[in-house]
Amino acid sequence: LLAFGLLFLHRNRRTGPLIPRQSFLPLLAAALVMQFGGNLGFQLSIGFIGLAITVPLVFALIILSGAVLGRIFLGDSVSYRTAVSILLMTISIILLSHAASQNAKEAPRTPENTIQSGGATDGKEAPEGASVVSAQEFPISAITAVWLGVAIAVISGTAYGINGAVIRGVVRNTLSIEAMLLIYSSTGVLCLGTIGAVGMGWQRLSRIQLQEWSMMAAAGVLNALAFFCITHALKVMNITRVNVINASQNAMCAVAAVLMFGEPQTPSLTIGIVLSIIGLIVLGRR
Repeated sequence: LLAFGLLFLHRNRRTGPLIPRQSFLPLLAAALVMQFGGNLGFQLSIGFIGLAITVPLVFALIILSGAVLGRIFLGDSVSYRTAVSILLMTISIILLSHAASQNAKEAPRTPENTIQSGGATDGKEAPEGASVVSAQEFPISAITAVWLGVAIAVISGTAYGINGAVIRGVVRNTLSIEAMLLIYSSTGVLCLGTIGAVGMGWQRLSRIQLQEWSMMAAAGVLNALAFFCITHALKVMNITRVNVINASQNAMCAVAAVLMFGEPQTPSLTIGIVLSIIGLIVLGRR
């Protein structure tokens, strides 16, 4: 709905087709890669190998694949300062993810809160109606599950990196940010939304409370605004700088977890936040 509103305002300011025909199919393909390879792959990987491994892998692949594709197809350069910033941010993500996984293990378990990182269940079942993806749902060995989770995380990060390159290439030349937001959000709702609804069934969907629908709607609006912002950033900055700055969200989440939810401020969390700040300072402005 937000995408439709923005596109309507954009239409009143400009003439010509909102979505050029030559751009629609490539963008639709990229959106499918992002939804299934990126978003769905990220969730599956967390179920197999947990948060502490998935997040660093995905963000590292986002930055690495974005830098390579940006250099090859878009002519984006990677300076020495950018390379140092990438290294600092990667170490920061690893430390922050480790802190998050440790805090999750130390959190009190209740019958209403039994979904945890790493796919383990400690012998407890999640409440009925909760969606849990874990390695235990698949008839494979533990080592196979780990390697499968790593492979899916690599695919997820690469999918995000590919989409960053596609978005930067398209918004610089042929398509408005509003039209791109509409294509990506519609693909997510129609594809993943349909799969989720069919998988849960009407009975489970009907038990979702109004407050939960409101929270999901608010999260969706914020996600759309974030996508709009990062797409605009890709229009004016090279993809590697955008990806490095975007990776700082891990530090922001860590700070919010301490200030808003009372999570313990461990040494790895503190060092991770400091390294994120240093990484952004090293990246500088240009």
